[in-house]
Amino acid sequence: MQVSVLIVTRNEEKYIIECIKSIKGQFSEDIKWELIIVDGKSTDDTVKLASAYLEENAVYPYQILSNREKILATGWNIGIEAAKGEYIIRPDAHSILYPGYIQEGIKTLQKKPEVGAVGGTLKTLSKGFWGDLIKIALSSKIGVGDSSFRVGAKSGYKDTVVYGLYRKEIFENVGFFNEFLQKHQDTEFHARVLKKGWKFWLNNDMTAGYYCRDSTVKLARQMYKIGLHIPDLIKGKYVIGIQLRHLIPFFFFSALIASFILGFAFEFFLYLALIQLTVYLAILTGFSILNIFTNKKLSIKYLLLIPIIFTMHFFYFLGTFTGFLKKTRNNRQ
Repeated sequence: MQVSVLIVTRNEEKYIIECIKSIKGQFSEDIKWELIIVDGKSTDDTVKLASAYLEENAVYPYQILSNREKILATGWNIGIEAAKGEYIIRPDAHSILYPGYIQEGIKTLQKKPEVGAVGGTLKTLSKGFWGDLIKIALSSKIGVGDSSFRVGAKSGYKDTVVYGLYRKEIFENVGFFNEFLQKHQDTEFHARVLKKGWKFWLNNDMTAGYYCRDSTVKLARQMYKIGLHIPDLIKGKYVIGIQLRHLIPFFFFSALIASFILGFAFEFFLYLALIQLTVYLAILTGFSILNIFTNKKLSIKYLLLIPIIFTMHFFYFLGTFTGFLKKTRNNRQ
């Protein structure tokens, strides 16, 4: 077996079949591969749809396994233990892999023995009015900073990769994903991989698509949860895998709120807060206006990027702030 493809799912009935089809299109007849779906007790028709499709169409080995814990790390570990392939790849159920993704990844790993995992760039996909706007925000440096795989970086060594194709020996050498983490399991795992001397490579000839959230409420919840678990990557004196981009919203809004509070006693800080907020909103407004004129259809709807990006940043900050409060309380206890 050359490649094992792992998909960890929970309530993905809208996306699972498209994901499976994109994976099937990666392989020619001379490559032996298997599909392993690990489902976290879905309450919709994810398993039913996947089973029916695979029973009718699959000419390759497949398994559908159960993940009682319902978290990603446990699902990935179940899949890794069951995998027989020399290489392992774990795309999300929300994703699609464009032609050549896996074959390009195999070529890279064969050429670069120091690379433990290779990934590509991420094209954000969307459904609906709000989804189309959220897609723009998630594909921009204004929205997500210098997250290289999201903003089309050049090929090269990176600190992480998206939808990585891993050598199976990586897991034998480094261990599996940390099941005590509800989020950022891949960030923590990749930090351990780098510590062991392996490298990550971004190959921009590899492209995957990912369907973003389709409403501002879902986006706010997603950003809050991502931020909430950032402090989990701080273990005593050690910071595991956190980059500056992960903390910029926390630092910005903390400084902004502190300036407003101090402004009640010292007028200087009130002016400082107003300057901070004015510059921030001016940047968001400029980005939104730029999109009005650079997109094919001129539309004032792109001004809605202002509240969308603000929502992303603020709820990420709110989650991170709450996470630090919980961590401080738990440490005292």
